Amino acid sequence: MKKDKKQLFRIFATIGVIWTIFVALILVYLTYQKYEQVKELALLEAKTSINKDIAFRKWVATHGGVYVPITAELLPNPYLKVKHRDLNTTTGVQLTLINPAYALRQMTEQYSSLYGIRSHLSSDKNINPKNIPDSWEKKSLKTLLKTRQEVYEFHTVGNQKSLSYMIPFFIKSECMKCHADQGYKIGDIRGALTITLPMNRYDDVFQKGLITTALILVWVWILGVLSFHWGYKSSVSRIQEKIDLYEQNLFSLVSLIEQRDNYTAGHGRRVGEYSRLVAAQMGLSQEIQEELYRAGALHDIGKVSIPDSILLKPGLLDPIERTLIEEHVDAGYALLKRVDIFASIAEIVRYHHERLDGSGYPHKISGDAIPLLSQIMAVSDCFDAMTTNRIYKGRKTLQEALEELRSVRGIKFRADVIDAALITLSTISLEVAHSQRPTTPMEMERFSYFYKDSLTGLYTSAYLNFLFFEPDFSQYRQLWFINLGNIGHFNKIYGWDKGDDLLKHYAQMLQEYCPQLPIIRFQGDDFIIFRKDEEIPNIDDFYAQWLKEVGITVSVSVIMLDEKMVSNLETLQSSLAKR
Repeated sequence: MKKDKKQLFRIFATIGVIWTIFVALILVYLTYQKYEQVKELALLEAKTSINKDIAFRKWVATHGGVYVPITAELLPNPYLKVKHRDLNTTTGVQLTLINPAYALRQMTEQYSSLYGIRSHLSSDKNINPKNIPDSWEKKSLKTLLKTRQEVYEFHTVGNQKSLSYMIPFFIKSECMKCHADQGYKIGDIRGALTITLPMNRYDDVFQKGLITTALILVWVWILGVLSFHWGYKSSVSRIQEKIDLYEQNLFSLVSLIEQRDNYTAGHGRRVGEYSRLVAAQMGLSQEIQEELYRAGALHDIGKVSIPDSILLKPGLLDPIERTLIEEHVDAGYALLKRVDIFASIAEIVRYHHERLDGSGYPHKISGDAIPLLSQIMAVSDCFDAMTTNRIYKGRKTLQEALEELRSVRGIKFRADVIDAALITLSTISLEVAHSQRPTTPMEMERFSYFYKDSLTGLYTSAYLNFLFFEPDFSQYRQLWFINLGNIGHFNKIYGWDKGDDLLKHYAQMLQEYCPQLPIIRFQGDDFIIFRKDEEIPNIDDFYAQWLKEVGITVSVSVIMLDEKMVSNLETLQSSLAKR
């Protein structure tokens, strides 16, 4: 699950970077587009201005020039060599003829002073020195004479960014009046008109528009980032819900196993905790430690497929039963593999009963073929099994269990795993040895399946193996062995059903006489009562009148447990044989 979070973070971080780059590229593109638009507007203004100049010049040329009064600002054109250039009116006003070029220059000079837009006539054959082209115009005239098309360029004039726009002047019939002596023919290019437009106003417009666009894009970027953040948080929340569901399912399954098998209660949790400690000692990551804990908690989940008659059997398994119970490993793997949230721990569970020398099960693999995490869990599983009470076997002390692990170092388990386990598990405190007696009605029913006599409701002799290994067995000081005689004779006379009724009735009498004490039906007609005191039994308490009436005899023997060293079924049978 943590991998999912990290992967999700990487995905959203990548999306965020891509989004930032995308918005930046949009800003670059819009900046370029806006600047191109500004240049188009400037070019349009230049064309409009030059068209105005051409229209004015054409009007003057159409009328053959214009006579205006001579003033200090407007003197006769010395380069105009035509008849009747200067005239006097009948009222004495002196007039001079203004040709199209002179008129245009006069007008553009005033226009430039008013609006900052400069117009200039230039030619490679000049009459007026003022028409000498500058460096840009000289270069552009060459291009214009070749292409006969307009020329323009955005460049720096002085210290100011400007647009220079040049169009050709073609010789027309009305132009021949002034320029015929220069050798021009109609259709020739005799010069050009250039408009130089300062770009400062357009740059201001461009910068204001760019700032507006940038602010809008910044807000769009922020909204996008906030959306991604919300999406990331929502996704993390969903993953967390999945993790919570994972934990809920995990412990529900653990609870299911524990309810079914009283021995398993706490075993999975302890194996998970031991595995986590060993992994930490080996320097594995926190993520792997958590994964091992979860795998440990569920490592025996496959036991849900094992019949109760085998799983809860109070004794050693026969070969067939052993083969069946070994199938719980693959059953658990198949179950976990099908559930997405458990898939990552399925492989750990699959090999936790394999051994380094190939003596494990169910696949008999060996060496490095066994995953490291499975080997860690295997050591933890064995350690907990050794330090936990079983029905048929008492638990080892901490030091005994550690010595057992040391003895199989490099044989059954990897040396580095054993070394880590010996270090970290030597410092733990083992839990108090709990009784495996049933504590719930369901456990009582399952317990009865193995340990209760179906006829009398008392414990069977199989219960002795369980009782001897209970942590509190030492509380019992003695046992009373009660033998009913002549049961066989009674059965011959009254029948087996009557004999069963007698045994049930006698068992009920014993339960009433010794409540809360373990009473066992032993070898058919005998009974055993474990006592916590050293009271001497009174035969009359066990030999009711109704037994005498049907010829049943009763004998009671007492065995002091501390004297006879009765600690298992074999020593009990030996003591009974000597009584």
